[in-house]
Amino acid sequence: MHMKKNTNPYYHPEENRRQTSAGARRSPYQEQPRQHSAYSQAQPKRTRPQNRQYDEVRKTKPKRRRRWPRRLVSLALVLVLVLGGAYFLLNRLVTGGGGSLPSTIPGSEGSAVAILCAGIDYEEGRDYSNGMGMTDVVLYVLYDTKANTINMLQIPRDTYVGSEVPTGGTGKINAVARMGDQEPAIANLAQVIWDQFSLPVDYYVTIDMDAFKAVIDALGGIDVTIPFDITDDYGNTLEAGVQRLDGATAEFMVRQRHNYSNADIGRLEMQRYMYSALLKTFKEIPMRDIIKVMPAYIQYVQTDIGLLRMCALAFKVRGVSSDAITMMTLPCEPTNYNGLSVVSVHKEEAAQMLNTYFRPYSDPVSADELGCIEIANTTQSSGTVQSMDSIDSGTAVWGEDSVTAP
Repeated sequence: MHMKKNTNPYYHPEENRRQTSAGARRSPYQEQPRQHSAYSQAQPKRTRPQNRQYDEVRKTKPKRRRRWPRRLVSLALVLVLVLGGAYFLLNRLVTGGGGSLPSTIPGSEGSAVAILCAGIDYEEGRDYSNGMGMTDVVLYVLYDTKANTINMLQIPRDTYVGSEVPTGGTGKINAVARMGDQEPAIANLAQVIWDQFSLPVDYYVTIDMDAFKAVIDALGGIDVTIPFDITDDYGNTLEAGVQRLDGATAEFMVRQRHNYSNADIGRLEMQRYMYSALLKTFKEIPMRDIIKVMPAYIQYVQTDIGLLRMCALAFKVRGVSSDAITMMTLPCEPTNYNGLSVVSVHKEEAAQMLNTYFRPYSDPVSADELGCIEIANTTQSSGTVQSMDSIDSGTAVWGEDSVTAP
């Protein structure tokens, strides 16, 4: 007998063997009843067996970091190298390749920044085989960033520093830098400033005096207050009042010393009027115009102030008011010693001035603790102290009687 072929498309031969005592199980394709079977109700819900060690490892396993594309990483590295190289070159241009001061020279304390500025002069006929000229301008500048004040100390170029300091036999401070054995050469001068006056030095700036004319000419001249008529050896006169000076005339003003009874001391006082004019110009001109002096700056200036530090200091200095900038000369007097024309420090007066204006965050130093040498003290000079504001306004009094209260 032939069995009729099942035409159900869902029929399967194994279906006949899937019988239980309760009857045939329904096909998975048939409509299921709403209630659960006894088997499904009796079986507990299957869960993953607990594994404490596995769970702890899974929880502590770090997330996989996203990987940057190799091309993007390469581009970033190239960009860093280019910017780093550009900064290195620009920083070298700004510093002039000047080396750092040795660690034997202490730095300032607190919020003070001490900068030793030196004007290098190359006199015709003198041997400069070592490449270093005479530091005929020695200016110690202390910027108190907290009080926002600037105090500037002029140290005469002929100040006597003693026979134990290498000077080539002159005994004068302006020969210290070129005759010492430290590198950079200005470190020799910074060391003497510390040893004899207990003044720390954080940074230095040396500038060739030829740059003086170049900078002023690059600015198109500067307005300078002339306290009285200045006449040179040829009868040329620079009249008193506010004058627009070019580089050559400005150089004559700061170099001329035959108009003053006290020669170099009087010249230092005249130089303050030039410093005041330069600072005023720097504070007032747009920052973009400073680029005009960069060629002269790069050619003639050496410093250990880095690019970023210099920019930060320049920005802050522009905000210092004129009445917060004070200029003064070290208390001293010209004299002759061992056949040399030198300048002798007045130790008591010098100690008082230095403690008042240049030790805002350190203990005072007595005259006995100073290492400078006093070989004459007959004029009782306590030095001249003038504010930049009084110089600009023309109210500053010329001479040693112009001492002002701190």
